[in-house]
Amino acid sequence: MPEVRWLRRLWPRTLFGQLLLIMVSGTLVIQLMSSSIWFDVRFAQVLEAPVRLIAARSAPLIAKADCHAGAVQAPAHYQLRCAEALPAQEGDERRGRKRIELLLHQALKYELGHAVDVRLMKVQLTDELGQPIVWRSLFGLRTAQAHIQFAVPLADGHWLTIDGQELQGWSGESAWALISDYLLRVYALRIVAVLLVCLLAVRLCLRPLQRLADAARGLGSNLEQPPLALDGPQEVRQAAQAFNAMQQRLIAMVNDKAYFLAAVSHDLRTPLTRMRLRLERLPDDEQRERLRQNITQMDDMIGQVLDYLRAGEQQNLQQVDLDQLVARQCADLATASEPLPVEGQAGTVRVDALLLQRCLQNLLVNALRYGKDVSVTLERAATGVFIHIDDCGPGIAPGLMATVTDPFVRGEGSRNQASGGYGLGLSIAQRIAASHGGELLLYNRDGGGLRASVQLPE
Repeated sequence: MPEVRWLRRLWPRTLFGQLLLIMVSGTLVIQLMSSSIWFDVRFAQVLEAPVRLIAARSAPLIAKADCHAGAVQAPAHYQLRCAEALPAQEGDERRGRKRIELLLHQALKYELGHAVDVRLMKVQLTDELGQPIVWRSLFGLRTAQAHIQFAVPLADGHWLTIDGQELQGWSGESAWALISDYLLRVYALRIVAVLLVCLLAVRLCLRPLQRLADAARGLGSNLEQPPLALDGPQEVRQAAQAFNAMQQRLIAMVNDKAYFLAAVSHDLRTPLTRMRLRLERLPDDEQRERLRQNITQMDDMIGQVLDYLRAGEQQNLQQVDLDQLVARQCADLATASEPLPVEGQAGTVRVDALLLQRCLQNLLVNALRYGKDVSVTLERAATGVFIHIDDCGPGIAPGLMATVTDPFVRGEGSRNQASGGYGLGLSIAQRIAASHGGELLLYNRDGGGLRASVQLPE
């Protein structure tokens, strides 16, 4: 529905925004609900001064009233009427009305010196034209008048009805000054207080969540990272404890899998060796050569599996001159047709030299196998150290770019149908880069070919 989608756009995406919206909305709703209670109390307070003034002016009229003697002269804005029975009252059951009736009874008792049976007929705040302005009058937007009608019994059995009007009590301040002061203190200050509370609450709550998120992101590149500290609220400690338990289970699973693959790969070489010995006894040279090739392929595959398992292990981190390491590797693989030139400088980095050498070897061999005009560029930037290997080959199909570094995924379908390999070369390079806190980046170049970049932290 369009309304639902519109509301979803308004819903904040951050925890701070959601918490702030909930708390501010809740504060406003609670304030409006409490305002209904405040209004009843305020309604009586606003009328307190007019009620006392009406009682003071009505007491002499009640004391002198005589329905048989004729009309009694009343002050301005007052009307007196005599009736043989109690006039009908309005059905107003508001709590404020009952307070005003009680206040009027007490005020008349004080002015007359004795209690009288007061029946409040009507109470209303009106403007100059007699229109009710109850809510507005509370803020003083317009000049308000208190219109009160009540009846008291006389000694001759008649009921004297007094209908009087007096101005509402006034502080003399500007109406807009009162409104601004009310909105500032009641709403603005509360919203600012809620904002500060939200900032404090979100900061306290998000700090352990941020640590948990950082640990989860780092888990992909380093399973052996230190466990999370068990501090903070109980719920956060439970989440950290569950995360640490998950990390230990993942480490155990990976170690079991690596141990199993390494053991199987290592043990397979024993029967392969026996097969090589028995091949020499075969009389058929053609069959012997075919079996020898199959055994060699199996041995190569086993070697790559073992290299992949060892690629994620940092065995000897030390400061290495990256310029010399890359130059030496390129010199070993260079030929007359592919000189492998090196440009730029990167300085020294803290790496495992043997693993990084294997990473570069896999990337250079791939570039030489699938492309031509291979070149290497070293770069030291603010985001880390880069080793760029460019070739002028066919590149990688865009559909395979996201998965070409996965184990046993081969990209030669887009580069060279006749090539061999087992789909572990780029996987080993990616695993070695990740074990150093970096990554392997692959891009198809605009002019054709592929750029393989190894990013390492400084």
